[in-house]
Amino acid sequence: MNMFQNVEVILKNEHQEIGVKNIEGYEHAKELTASMLTIDEFYQACKSLPIVFAKNEEDGWFAVALLGLENSNKFVNEDGTWKDNCYIPAYIRRYPFIYVKNGDELLLGFDAEQKIDKKDAGNRYFFEEDGKTSEFVGRVLNFLNDVQKSSNATKELIEMLDEMKVLEESAINGKNAEGKDISINGFWIVNEEKLNKITKKNKNKLCEKNYFMPITAHLISLSNIQNLAQ
Repeated sequence: MNMFQNVEVILKNEHQEIGVKNIEGYEHAKELTASMLTIDEFYQACKSLPIVFAKNEEDGWFAVALLGLENSNKFVNEDGTWKDNCYIPAYIRRYPFIYVKNGDELLLGFDAEQKIDKKDAGNRYFFEEDGKTSEFVGRVLNFLNDVQKSSNATKELIEMLDEMKVLEESAINGKNAEGKDISINGFWIVNEEKLNKITKKNKNKLCEKNYFMPITAHLISLSNIQNLAQ
């Protein structure tokens, strides 16, 4: 699920005269079979993408949109454009930028494969002549901060569902381009029957957080799974 080839933290002493290429299309995501997603995206994403839940190596929960099977993103066309009328996750739209963890701190990084000289970058450069971060970087940070905030709420939602024991592990079975049977597992979905049986106290907890709407979007999105298995 990684689009980034060579991540560098943006530093003034190293990137004063550096910018990034203008990324056109989604060639960088053509082999991406899943993308991280936040609850603020569920409403739009559920119309075209299956939304499921997964765990990282530290057992931290996150949501993903399933995009394809076996290193092939079904939503990226041959010319690198995204499939018409289908949602593009923020995780993909933010490329080539990413937050890099440094202890408890988040630092702005980028895929150095997209590095370009400042003089050729238009307004897509990192630092002004006086060393201050550019307006372009400010917009990038605002976007990433919004995504990060929503990611925290997404983790909270899934943790609540896990504590209420309404999640179940699931899998997708399908065929690759050669007709060989393949399977994707290691993700979780909400068991609707178990959800309907949670206590009134737990229902109130979800209502207080306005979490029933993204849960409904998740359940609606599962009908899109069959499109990946074809």
